[in-house]
Amino acid sequence: MVNSFILPQETISIFQERLGILERCLNDANPQDEVTAEILELANSRQITLIQLREEFRKFQDKLDKVNKLRHRLNDKTKQNKLSVLLCVKINFSLKEIADQYWDFLLNKDGKQVFKIMTFDFISVYKKLILEAGNEPDQDEEFYIILESLKYLIQSLIQASLRVNALSEAEINALELGDITPQESETMLISLASTQKWDQVYKNLA
Repeated sequence: MVNSFILPQETISIFQERLGILERCLNDANPQDEVTAEILELANSRQITLIQLREEFRKFQDKLDKVNKLRHRLNDKTKQNKLSVLLCVKINFSLKEIADQYWDFLLNKDGKQVFKIMTFDFISVYKKLILEAGNEPDQDEEFYIILESLKYLIQSLIQASLRVNALSEAEINALELGDITPQESETMLISLASTQKWDQVYKNLA
């Protein structure tokens, strides 16, 4: 189950490749190029200048770098068969930010496919956790914290998938997710996950 939380490198690579294409076309714009037209449409839809769009590309890259670092740290933990709740929560919220803020950077075929796969994969993780936690997931604090953060991520991935036409409303409804409204704020979940981390440190020192 621990390995289920590892985001595949292929996903990050597709994001980075797409960003690289957009940046190259922005730096060497060709009015006849299809991607250049996409870039102009991006700037227009966001109501920003091309200079501001370049800054948005940089921010997107920073978020990808952050996710990648967190992913590597979590991967190291899983090799020891350990699960860091705080790392899971941070990854979930970082991916949520990408889905919320940069979905329109990923309107190409590969981007749409990534959103679709990520949506299905994280829903699968969510359902597995529900099964493992039994009928009272709130009785296990680790499960509860991760499940709540997954609710935020899944909601954002679903919205992004709908926006880029990676999934239809019918496909979403067929998943039968039920109510996935988070009961805790993002700030509270980070706080709870941080407390979990230090509780484990104190146990190891005892």
